[in-house]
Amino acid sequence: MNTYQVTLIGEGIYLIFEPAEDVCMYLVVGEKKAALIDGGMGTGNLPGLVDELTYLPVLPVLTHGHGDHYLGMLSYAMIYLDEADIPLIRSDYEAERKEAEAEGESLPPLPGLLPLSELTDEDRRIDLGGRHLRIIPIPGHTPGSVGFLLEEDRILFSGDGLTYNVWMQLPESSPLEDYLRTLQDLRPIAGDFDRIYTGHSQTPFEAGHLEKVIRLIQKVIDEPFGTPVEEPFPAIEATGDGCVVTYRL
Repeated sequence: MNTYQVTLIGEGIYLIFEPAEDVCMYLVVGEKKAALIDGGMGTGNLPGLVDELTYLPVLPVLTHGHGDHYLGMLSYAMIYLDEADIPLIRSDYEAERKEAEAEGESLPPLPGLLPLSELTDEDRRIDLGGRHLRIIPIPGHTPGSVGFLLEEDRILFSGDGLTYNVWMQLPESSPLEDYLRTLQDLRPIAGDFDRIYTGHSQTPFEAGHLEKVIRLIQKVIDEPFGTPVEEPFPAIEATGDGCVVTYRL
């Protein structure tokens, strides 16, 4: 069985799916550079696959600092992410390293961590040559969660910051009231994208998914409801309007 499944979702835009972990990564190829958005769990040779898809220099960038999004990037010299998630990725890596050692395995060292601002212009855009990725803050799931808006193709790569089931029960997740403000702040750019590709779904959402999540979060804040769940932390799972939010008790 192939470790990864590759789907062309636009000219020079690849969805790389890691079936073993149900996680999605994206490769966006410009005229001068390419950006690898997230790295999955690393069950296979992701950099080798990327090198088969493009000969251009590759910028490894993260939507956030959780292990299922960066472990496949450990062989790169540098990883770029929002500064607010650098402490999270360091602590997450230590936990992953200890778990691997307990199972008689080892992890490569954590690469250098650099803020996304090192790659961007004054408009918070990464220039790939003929294509631009604009950094969109989506704090909530983690403090430094971001999306990448591919301006020319009107695609938002949102990671876990805006998805089908938004996990807000984690210790590093913000209160729902703060996350609601984050989503409301995205409204001015909702006309800049047509599709939302997330960290755990091969099927994109339409731009209107943003308003669906806003409505659900507002309902939960106004009158909490949902079904108790236990993993990975005790929480409540609320469903409405085709989306889900899992939040702290």
